[in-house]
Amino acid sequence: MQNQMVTLNNIRKFIADHTGDMILSLLLLYNLVSPMELFTWLGLCAGLVIRLPYFVLVWTPNWLKKDRIRTIMIGLTWAATLLYAALFHAEYRIFELTFYLIGYAALNLPVFRSWWLGLIILVGNGLLLYAAGVELHLIWLYTMAYIVTYIFCWGARIKRESRRESERHYAELQAVHDELSQAHDELQHTHEELERATVRLMHYAVIEERGRISMDLHDSIGNRLTSAIVQLQAIPYMMKVDATEADKAIGTVLDVVRHSLQEVRTVAHQMGSSEAGLGLVALNSLVSEVQKLTGCSIELRYAGPKEAWSQETSELLYRILQEALSNIIRHAQATQVSVHIKEQEEDLFMQVEDNGVFIQQQLLVPGFGLSSMKARCERVGGSMTIEAIHPHGMKLTVCIPHGGIKSTLGGGEL
Repeated sequence: MQNQMVTLNNIRKFIADHTGDMILSLLLLYNLVSPMELFTWLGLCAGLVIRLPYFVLVWTPNWLKKDRIRTIMIGLTWAATLLYAALFHAEYRIFELTFYLIGYAALNLPVFRSWWLGLIILVGNGLLLYAAGVELHLIWLYTMAYIVTYIFCWGARIKRESRRESERHYAELQAVHDELSQAHDELQHTHEELERATVRLMHYAVIEERGRISMDLHDSIGNRLTSAIVQLQAIPYMMKVDATEADKAIGTVLDVVRHSLQEVRTVAHQMGSSEAGLGLVALNSLVSEVQKLTGCSIELRYAGPKEAWSQETSELLYRILQEALSNIIRHAQATQVSVHIKEQEEDLFMQVEDNGVFIQQQLLVPGFGLSSMKARCERVGGSMTIEAIHPHGMKLTVCIPHGGIKSTLGGGEL
């Protein structure tokens, strides 16, 4: 069924492209047959021969017909037609056959070339017919008919070229559409990969932060407990020598143990919270990593209740802060950055300030990064604003309605 549809479309296209050629061919045959009773067999054969150049002009493939070759073929065909008319006393054939030459020139030659070639044919026909004794008013009548034919064929050519141009534009647009669709699919796939990579990166940040905490536990609490053990081992000897010093040592050991226990509880509370509350840990890890790589001083502060964020909220803030710090490092030439996160009623705010080179008089043209951050905020019903800081620097403020996407799980403050 599909093959039949393709074949039918090809036939329709062929008919649409060669409608004029088929009409010209039928008229040429009719022109030969209709007055056959006036011809001898020799004249009939000569009529068939003289029409061959016309069929060649009509049906020769376009890639074989350059403008110069077409012009020469029209000129030779016209000369052969005049010779035929003179030999067989068929001057009226000049009127009929010249219509094809005029129409063909209008349909296929450039404007200027078809105009002067048509003018030469009209003048030549007129002189020959006038010399043959044809009445002047008939010559003028056919000349006007030639002009009308030229205009009609030129209009048909404009329409044909317009249709072909439309088809070419449609094909180009279709190709562009296919390329854009493919690019969109690739970008969508890349976006999904980036989203998954961000989540993995946040988990790695948490793992790194927990590794740092474990090292801190080993370095601080481990040293304290080691000191406490050493003092406890010395207490029996101290009690034999000086009971007062032993009491002081026991108090010192108790203080060390209490502080160590409090620090262990704090760390355990942070590490034992649900991974849905990994937002601040990941942000702090991101800030630390950027500081190590760039040497820029970055301060992260948080003010709000001890409630965990959902993974969506954590990921959104992480991506925005990541892009904001990247822009600052690349463009702002800042040495100090302040990141302040706070929760007020149903809104979560994040402000990123820098002491970069941006001033209020500058025109800020949002690039892909800023546009992406703004789109992320608006996608969850939030907003993003940018303003200059006196005397120089920039403040980026992000507001998202976290009430609808915040987890109710308990969590810890960084």
